[in-house]
Amino acid sequence: MGFPLFISFTLTNACNLRCSMCGQWSDSGYVRNKIVDVNPGLNVDDWKSLVDEISGHKIRFILIRGGEPFLYPGIMDLLEYINGKGIFMSIDTNGTVINKYAAGLVKLGNMHITFSVDGPEHIHDEVRGMQGSFNKIKENIALFNKLENESSKKISKSICFTISKYSYKGLGEMPAVARDMGITSISIVPSYYFSAETGEKYESEFRDIFKSDTYSWRGFHQNGSGIDFNVFEKEYAKYISALDGIENYPFMPFGLDQYKMWFESTDTVVGSSECMNVEKLMDIQPNGDANFCIDFPDYSIGNVKEMSIEEIWNGEKANFFRKYRREKPLAVCYRCGAKYCSEIEE
Repeated sequence: MGFPLFISFTLTNACNLRCSMCGQWSDSGYVRNKIVDVNPGLNVDDWKSLVDEISGHKIRFILIRGGEPFLYPGIMDLLEYINGKGIFMSIDTNGTVINKYAAGLVKLGNMHITFSVDGPEHIHDEVRGMQGSFNKIKENIALFNKLENESSKKISKSICFTISKYSYKGLGEMPAVARDMGITSISIVPSYYFSAETGEKYESEFRDIFKSDTYSWRGFHQNGSGIDFNVFEKEYAKYISALDGIENYPFMPFGLDQYKMWFESTDTVVGSSECMNVEKLMDIQPNGDANFCIDFPDYSIGNVKEMSIEEIWNGEKANFFRKYRREKPLAVCYRCGAKYCSEIEE
């Protein structure tokens, strides 16, 4: 197999927000319920060693994520190191604590930052569990825009809106939100949800095939999407008609038929059943465990404290999982958007 084309660094599970739809920190989240440790297991030097290995190969980018990655101790030291190797970075952030790093990030350049925004102010703050978080993001993006205007370097920026039962009634206002924040690109992604029946099927598969337990699906456990599709359809039409020059970035290129299927149940495949992550992407968790799926990291294909990325990627556990997933999706794959990370075009 050679070497992955996309690498994800999940630096930490720590987060300062408590988002209603989050698999890690919602009421049922696997971090909040202490199934997974919140503390990072890899220090900056550990991550730098991985960057050294990565720099010897051609990859598209390193995805930096959490939790909230800007809560990771030494984050700028690591980002400067990655930048010094000439590797492009894509960073996912909730945007509330990034301000103290803004000047340094603009100085580095060569990155894309995705800010999570889940509606206009009243909806976003309720979804994110922090009053004032919307205005904090707005202020921080304004700071970036100011710093960029004073610099020769520009940073690519976008908004990611998660379509959930908590936020979907604000979808139609998102183009206006983006304009007000000085952002020209929005990606909308449907939230994950799994019934107990789907979760139990996933657990049974894992025990039978991989001789392992699962935990991730429980963070997204709910018996329905909670979305009134008639209301969503009107919000979606309002969203599309209001774009007027704002890019609707097709990370998950769904039409209304696909959204309807997604929201109606969890036992149907939406889009392709294939997952190219097993051919192209490796995620590394805070404790060093590697996997193919950034959102459902139940099956570790190896640990970077014990093996190199290349050894893990070409190892027995990776090949066993890869072979199985090529043949059929797992139960959670029906409502997973992580596979689209490895379908991003250059």
